[in-house]
Amino acid sequence: MRWMLVMLSLLCSQFTLAEEYSLYLLRHAEKHSAQGKDPGLSEPGLQRAKALGQLLANVPLRHIYSTDYQRTKQTVAPLAEVRHLTVELYAPDELAALAAKLTAQGKDALVVGHSNTTPLLLKLLGAGDMQMDESNYGDLYQLNIKGDNVRLIPLRIPAL
Repeated sequence: MRWMLVMLSLLCSQFTLAEEYSLYLLRHAEKHSAQGKDPGLSEPGLQRAKALGQLLANVPLRHIYSTDYQRTKQTVAPLAEVRHLTVELYAPDELAALAAKLTAQGKDALVVGHSNTTPLLLKLLGAGDMQMDESNYGDLYQLNIKGDNVRLIPLRIPAL
């Protein structure tokens, strides 16, 4: 009986000692409107990407994730360079797998996506329903996660 109490105590302490980590999610910065299916960033988008790099330069990110599009990779490129991190690609149609991976890692990470993927990923991570449209640039969502507790902090990436 005593060993059961010890085991229960150890299990409870594991849950109360869950480490907090933060996930940052955003839609890519402003893109060129007339560049075909895979446009790069416009000048305002490049400036916002630099601002993102400055804003998160001191955040202890372990991972940066992007879809395999110019606009998303360019959005995180300045930050990846400053932090000496490799941008890891994910498939936008496999968001459940990405959410599971982020949760299992339990490490600070940034994920850049699109107006149709970022809200869904936020929901999969426990942040609730979000709306985002094609004109939404500059919104950054910080999720502070500790165990099953998810706290959403909306932020704004300033334009330079």
